[in-house]
Amino acid sequence: MIRFASIIILILYSNITAASNISILEDKSIALNSSQVLSLFKNGKSQVLLNSTFNPGFTNSVYWLIIKSDPGNLNHNLIIGNAHINILEFYIADKNGPRLQYITGDNFPFNQRPVNNRLFIFPLEADVGSIYLIKVDKHDESLQLDVQILPSQQLYQKSATENLITGILWGIIILVLVFVCFMFITIREKLYLHYLLYILIISLWIIADKGYGFQFLWPDYPGFASRARPVFNAISNIMIIQLMQSFIDQNKTSRFYRPLNIIKIASFFLALSFLMLPAELHTLSFWFLGTLLLLGGSTIIILTLSLAEEIVKGNRTAWFYMISIFMLIVFSITELFVHGGNSNSTLNYLSIFGIQTGLVIEIIVLNFGLAHRFNSYKNEKENLLIEVNRKQNELTGRIIETQETERRKIADQLHDDVGSMLSLAILQISSVMDNNNSQDKAKINLEKSMKVLGTVSDTIRNMSHSLTPLAIEKYGFRNAVVDLIASINLAKKIQVEYIILGFENPKNYKSNLLNDLYRIIVELITNVIKHSEASHCLIQLIEHEDILSVLIEDNGKGMQNDLVVTKSGMGLNNIKSRIEYFNGRIEVSEKIEGGTLVNIEIPANTIGT
Repeated sequence: MIRFASIIILILYSNITAASNISILEDKSIALNSSQVLSLFKNGKSQVLLNSTFNPGFTNSVYWLIIKSDPGNLNHNLIIGNAHINILEFYIADKNGPRLQYITGDNFPFNQRPVNNRLFIFPLEADVGSIYLIKVDKHDESLQLDVQILPSQQLYQKSATENLITGILWGIIILVLVFVCFMFITIREKLYLHYLLYILIISLWIIADKGYGFQFLWPDYPGFASRARPVFNAISNIMIIQLMQSFIDQNKTSRFYRPLNIIKIASFFLALSFLMLPAELHTLSFWFLGTLLLLGGSTIIILTLSLAEEIVKGNRTAWFYMISIFMLIVFSITELFVHGGNSNSTLNYLSIFGIQTGLVIEIIVLNFGLAHRFNSYKNEKENLLIEVNRKQNELTGRIIETQETERRKIADQLHDDVGSMLSLAILQISSVMDNNNSQDKAKINLEKSMKVLGTVSDTIRNMSHSLTPLAIEKYGFRNAVVDLIASINLAKKIQVEYIILGFENPKNYKSNLLNDLYRIIVELITNVIKHSEASHCLIQLIEHEDILSVLIEDNGKGMQNDLVVTKSGMGLNNIKSRIEYFNGRIEVSEKIEGGTLVNIEIPANTIGT
């Protein structure tokens, strides 16, 4: 469809030539009036416009178009193919001299245009022999003209074809806008917001550049009509950088990160300057436009280098952005040539719809890039989820292993310690009941039985503490730890000191955390007693606002024999598994003066009820 329409336009334009009776006169003084121009034309001071396109580039002059009315252009329309001319004065000169017929341009409301069209169209309805004088004033700016004279039917066909192609291209862009907006609302990722803003800004720039903005969006604000293009151009410069940085995940370590941010800041202040520039300083716009072109060129160069840097690192997503920006680079270079002045350019599809087509191609490629990026992130998340599940299964296995170890420990203690001691006690009691025993011997056997039963009682008490410390439920975690330390000190094998801050309200913690933490403390102290040969041990339990801290240190032989995996103990790996279950961490280090230091921290967000 687009190809067919473009062929029609090319056929139409191939039959359009500038009429030989169109002349042009340059007014370097910017002071000539219509009568003076008419006199200079009659004296042969003007030049015949041989080509429909006239492109002086940046100019300080005012130009006059002069057209003779003859039967060949009677009831035709003069089309000035530039939607952005500050002042256009249309005069008709007959035997009574020139008279002003229309005055229009970007400096006047849109409704002053003779025809409701984004371009400047003037009906040629004067009598044969009259002369049309058109003042084209765009001094101190870039000027490009495409002058055509068409009959009304051909003008209608041309407008209909242009509107058809424009509608197709903008329909694609609007669909992409809706899709990106949906993605942002659904995923809530900043990349889609930057992409959405970029398309909106670049679309506004194209609308302003083609004249649709002044026609439909701000027809009553002529002051903004001449500033809209550079303002949106500068802002789009910011958004294309921001989109690239989000698209390829450029970080601050890149050597091009800071230069790009400097360009963004400079573009912002340049856009602000265009908006705030007073009318009396209009001549400065030449320098502002030059600065804008310089920033645009710098952006393209540094963007390309940034993408090349990421491509070298193996970032495949950068390839998509590199390909998508290729059209932007091509049209930017073309824009530089156009504004520099190139009178040999001809009217074709790309000169009319090139920017819209470039934008459509760019966003199509970017959408493929977004799909690739989304799939890559999806695969990474799936792999991460698999790894998390693997670690979770491993952690669960360690916990189960710890539980099995504790069960074996209980079974061993019941069988080896408690069972044998109870058998011994039964034997001694039965000997008391033997009538042949003397009273003294019976007393001795009863005393031995009492000691054995006392040992059994202590063993069962310690086992109950290892399983589910009932003292925690009855008296709280703090008192249970104090009771444990008191029973250890009572044996006088090691001196244990303690510092406990907090833990006043056991309801602040999960019960399984307190039970597991108690078991860990018991296991660590048991290891100190059995393996470190220490004479002193310090235990610190501190309840902070954000973490739960446990510190155990001794003055023993150090890490060489500490925290070994014993037959009946849970071992360092199982202790670590329990702590990791609560998202905590454990550090074991050897003190310089001798002994071992164990530091445990558990985040506060994992200890609430």
